[in-house]
Amino acid sequence: MPNKIVRGLKKKVLLGAILFTITYMEICWSMGNFSERISLGFLDCSFVENVYLTSLLTAVFLAIVFLVFSFIKKIYLKSVIELIIFIPIWVLLNYVILADCKSSCSIGIFQEELFYTILLSIVPVLVISIAIVISAIISQG
Repeated sequence: MPNKIVRGLKKKVLLGAILFTITYMEICWSMGNFSERISLGFLDCSFVENVYLTSLLTAVFLAIVFLVFSFIKKIYLKSVIELIIFIPIWVLLNYVILADCKSSCSIGIFQEELFYTILLSIVPVLVISIAIVISAIISQG
């Protein structure tokens, strides 16, 4: 019994660490251009600290959400559902960082900022999403 609990906790911690790492990489890759700008939301917080905290909170939230989907045994279906959750969250996090850093220098229209966020996010999100799908295929086979 204790071995099952320890194994289950290890899986959950590993899932959280993977989610944190993937989210951290995606945000840094997408929004790295703004790393030198001052954040209006956190004046005493650097870009790296902001991304770290954002990724940590997102990893905890997504780990809980993905545990709800752990009952799905079809790995392809589970991967698609996870990506459907991942992609909007990543774009939203990127938008928040863009609005916090870029908008501090200029006032932009919401549609322009959203378009710019999607433009900056599309390659990192697609590459990481493809990597997730490929890893799901490899783990299934």
